[in-house]
Amino acid sequence: MNPFHQIALDDILLQQPPFRFVDSLEACTEDEGTVSFTPGPGNLLMENGCLCAAGLIEHMAQANAAREGYVSKYIRHIDMGIGYIGQVRNFSYKRLPREGERLTTTVKLRYEMFNVCLCDVEVRSGEELLASANLKTALKDDEG
Repeated sequence: MNPFHQIALDDILLQQPPFRFVDSLEACTEDEGTVSFTPGPGNLLMENGCLCAAGLIEHMAQANAAREGYVSKYIRHIDMGIGYIGQVRNFSYKRLPREGERLTTTVKLRYEMFNVCLCDVEVRSGEELLASANLKTALKDDEG
């Protein structure tokens, strides 16, 4: 069994159903994380049986949030912060994921300074690359 599957998502991710777009953490280090997600009929950002483009971006952001949550709790041993999407660049998708299709998403940290991180994200179904983007995210400052 994958040891990351034993980690409760509530411990590393603030989003809750029906607005949670991550099902499990598959692997994680400080610089890279992989999550899985299967869009279903209860997801709020489904359109015509597919996860819409905005849903893909939210899934990408939550994949990074799961990585950051894991790093905060299990590597740095600090409280996880509230994160925000600061910028989405170079977002592209080949097709929208269908309901019931298992997605595997990898986040690679490119740069982190203070409360801001830049990362590359790829969403796959099996070996097929469905979408990619560069994300800039920020954690809420403790004072504000």
